[in-house]
Amino acid sequence: MKAVVALETGPPEVMRWTDVTPPEVAPDECLVQVEACGACMHEVLVRRGDRKEGAGFPIIPGHEVVGVIVQTGAEVTGFAVGDRVVSNQRQRVCGKCRECRMGRETRCPHKVFLGDIGLNGGYAELVAVSDGSLVKVPPGITSPDIAIASCAIGTQLNALRDVAHLELGETVLVTGAGGGVGLHAIQLAKVSGARVIAQTTSEDKVEAVRAAGADEIVLTARGQDYAKDVLAVTDGRGCDVVLENVGAVSFPSAVATLALHGRLVLVGEVQKTPPPVTANLNGWRARDITIRSAASTTKRQLEDVLTLVERGLVTPVVTATLPMSQAPEAHRILENGQATGRILLVPDAS
Repeated sequence: MKAVVALETGPPEVMRWTDVTPPEVAPDECLVQVEACGACMHEVLVRRGDRKEGAGFPIIPGHEVVGVIVQTGAEVTGFAVGDRVVSNQRQRVCGKCRECRMGRETRCPHKVFLGDIGLNGGYAELVAVSDGSLVKVPPGITSPDIAIASCAIGTQLNALRDVAHLELGETVLVTGAGGGVGLHAIQLAKVSGARVIAQTTSEDKVEAVRAAGADEIVLTARGQDYAKDVLAVTDGRGCDVVLENVGAVSFPSAVATLALHGRLVLVGEVQKTPPPVTANLNGWRARDITIRSAASTTKRQLEDVLTLVERGLVTPVVTATLPMSQAPEAHRILENGQATGRILLVPDAS
């Protein structure tokens, strides 16, 4: 089969579209013929060597897969050849530990993230995924854009609904609003009955942010404090929920925008060595704020995302589709912060 292979860490050019041996299928795995795979900043960090935990080269990157099952292992239940499925970011979880048994498989200590280690990832014609990390695509969803359902949409559903416990009528701030996760966070917050304030550093992304449903847009230079701007459009009250998709560089501004009883959910951090963050603990206590984190998507959350997409309540935002041989170009776009929404990679024509 053909796949994008990175033999070692390095610049985008370390990835090559080449011939590799198809993955062996374990008893609990399905072999999926890849229709499309999302290109995510996570893969950029792994490729550069910024994320070392759970990574091991050579690798075939990619964890956002949609495709059709062409083979099932002897122990697979609930799936059959011909089923169209999406991956839930991980190749497998153990299903037995405390985290898995409590429905928190994103924190399974034995998880293997798809595409982070070895020659089995989504930038390929075939990929092997355990049945515990696959979900069937409803027949009403035919677009390959559904590949990004778990990472780009599900992570934000996790953050908004299950971590922040967003309530009807609350005000939500989405940072990094024009990126691959931000645009979906806006859609989810609007569907949940929230007023949405979107923060972005790119004027080129303002229209896409507005189209996603943002009620207010705060355009600031990269690294600039935007707290006063957000407080101004909320009449000084601040935001009930902040989805921090950027990380340490904007964290102080994000905290400063929190209203009384506000909840900040840290989702993104795209720096190898984040700068230190100064905390005003007296200010935090006085507002009774909560700061938590959200990572990845559970299988149940992915199922809920597919339901929302099938009903037309949320739409995957894919703004570029490239052949997998152009994976280096996709990574360059991501690293330069030029991607509005997600980039999709599809196997090159034979």
